[in-house]
Amino acid sequence: MVFDDIIIGSGLSALGTALGLAPQRRILVLAGPARGALMYYDRRRVVPCAYLGAGGLGNYWHGVIPMSLASNFGGATDAEFAALFARFYPGTPLAGRLREACLFVPWRAIRPARELARLQRHRAGTFSLCPQTADRFLWNDSGASVSTTDGTHYRCRRLWIAAGCLHTPALLNRSMGKGLARECVSDHVVCYAGLLAAAAAPAIQRSRDGVFFPALYAPSGHTLYTRRPARFGFRRLDIGIEQRAVFGLPTGSAVAKIMRRMSAGLLAEALYNRTGLFPTASAYSVYAQTLVPDAYALTDGALPLQARTDRIAGATAEARERAPFKDLQHSLRNDLYIPGIHLHHSVDLAAMRVAGLNQQGSPVQVVDASGIASIGADFHSFKLMLLAYRRALEAGASTG
Repeated sequence: MVFDDIIIGSGLSALGTALGLAPQRRILVLAGPARGALMYYDRRRVVPCAYLGAGGLGNYWHGVIPMSLASNFGGATDAEFAALFARFYPGTPLAGRLREACLFVPWRAIRPARELARLQRHRAGTFSLCPQTADRFLWNDSGASVSTTDGTHYRCRRLWIAAGCLHTPALLNRSMGKGLARECVSDHVVCYAGLLAAAAAPAIQRSRDGVFFPALYAPSGHTLYTRRPARFGFRRLDIGIEQRAVFGLPTGSAVAKIMRRMSAGLLAEALYNRTGLFPTASAYSVYAQTLVPDAYALTDGALPLQARTDRIAGATAEARERAPFKDLQHSLRNDLYIPGIHLHHSVDLAAMRVAGLNQQGSPVQVVDASGIASIGADFHSFKLMLLAYRRALEAGASTG
């Protein structure tokens, strides 16, 4: 079967690609197996690091969208950002918001599996969404062919790889030989900087679609600081990060999960994160989301990541030391951190260039986080979707 475009993956990057391609093109999305499989950061199996199945890790995305465009690794313009944002959140004008130091948390996160299914309904006859897993591909200057794990073969003029930070390097190695996957992968981690005495409440603003929270960036561009009202047990130094480390980074139905586990402090924080409720408190927890290059070694097996604790400890220590808050009671639990679900840079970019991938006019384009060397301090998922969207638009323009 021959298509104009095949997209491997069905997460946010795959969705961005699909939205950027012209509706008249014949598009196949290989979405992964109908019954998906999760991979986790560690043996506790709390925080996912990869998902092979419909929606990818987009199923576990908080929906946080940074407005600052700090570390604009995709080179997006303000107009492109606003256009993609408006598609999902039309009730929230961005006039005066873009490039502000704030984070938007929507009432309803963009779920790629749902959006791709909608595209399939609206583009009947030209858009196919298949529950199959790509095994390997071949390509030349005129196009590519893809074989799936169930033995099906497809051909296309352009191939877009958005299989995720851990599945993409494995696919590249299977298809093109060893040497494209890196030995390490980078990430954000979240750590507790400390407890802050009562100060002016964070300036929160609501729209029809969600809530805007203030954000503070370190001058280096590597760390993002946020304040959260400390309620109940969280008013004690370190209790917040201790509980968050046990429960993991809340995603999806976080409030329901926390209520079942009866953590009043974590529930109050999750409600604030989700809705901006009760911003005024007697104390605030300060969290740092900081970039850690090569935070994990890539390994084979069910647990694909091995934490490089020295690198993580060094990055979190620097983030705590440089927290720009006066009279901050610094954390005593410097060993605790939470994986950020922001894995990136798992593919050797130089090797990709030598192989001819991702070059202008190349029939094979990698559009997920595996091919991004640095994502900065921000939440990166929306910007990755925007990058894929922009690359697909540019590819359409170059072919007329």
